[in-house]
Amino acid sequence: MGQTNFDVVTANAFIGSQFLTQGNTFFVRPVNGRDGNDGKSPKRAFKTLTEALAKCTAGQNDVVYLMAESDTASKTTDYQSVALNWNKDLCHLIGVNAGGMISQRSRVAPLSTAATFPNLFTLSANGCLIQNIEFFQGATATNPTAASTCVTVSGERNRFVNCMIAGIGDTSLDDANSNSLTVTGEENLFQHCYIGLDTVIRATSVTEVVISGAPARIIFENCHFSTWTSGSTFKMISIASSVTNFVKFTDCDFVALQNMGGAVAPTGLIGITTMAGAVIVRNPFMYGFAQFVTADNAYVQVLGFNGLATGHL
Repeated sequence: MGQTNFDVVTANAFIGSQFLTQGNTFFVRPVNGRDGNDGKSPKRAFKTLTEALAKCTAGQNDVVYLMAESDTASKTTDYQSVALNWNKDLCHLIGVNAGGMISQRSRVAPLSTAATFPNLFTLSANGCLIQNIEFFQGATATNPTAASTCVTVSGERNRFVNCMIAGIGDTSLDDANSNSLTVTGEENLFQHCYIGLDTVIRATSVTEVVISGAPARIIFENCHFSTWTSGSTFKMISIASSVTNFVKFTDCDFVALQNMGGAVAPTGLIGITTMAGAVIVRNPFMYGFAQFVTADNAYVQVLGFNGLATGHL
């Protein structure tokens, strides 16, 4: 069988086992992809996500596979020199890797020699699936002196599955109001994601997750939120009073690491003033925080053998 036919058969078999779609499928290999390839098989992969996104057609469930090529971050990362805006509806991004929850080897990070850009990845499109991807916002050649964020979700009805979203990946990024994840679009779902970072101390007025604007019905399921902070007033999650309907956390872990240099126990996990709806925290695990909230404006239900610790906290 000729090489071209073999590539097509291999790609079709892979696609059939992974994602059925009426749209196009493209492959990205950060190390072995080549400029000028058509991206239609692993052998003819694009080198960058920017190339793949440019070929996608909105609204037809196109799929982009970001393929791990090594266990070394430098050999499996699509490095960005400017912010990457995923702006086409129903265009999906899936990492091909072992499927671990932390430091997936299908990775997006800033180029260390890039000029300042405060936001690494923005999902402004609607109806996209983002799966098995690590987003890591590390240092660039000139770092922003104002707030920065790793991932911004301004689109609606998107779904993140098994992703790592880690901002403030260098002490130079520890600027006031910086965060790992900002959500402003409604009806977004995060499942089995690792959000935050515990390798760079948060020493200023930063947070890991900001939910702002007026989004409705934001859901986090089985997610692990992690941080390392020296600020007693640090909040893992900040929710604006303009948020509506509900923000729900189900079976999530919230960890502010202790017994590390400079670490303190923050007074509250969630920073919120009264919103037009409810913050629902169901069956959580909390470590390193004094309490869930510092005012009675979230409903926390802890499931246990004796049914205690249920109600407003």
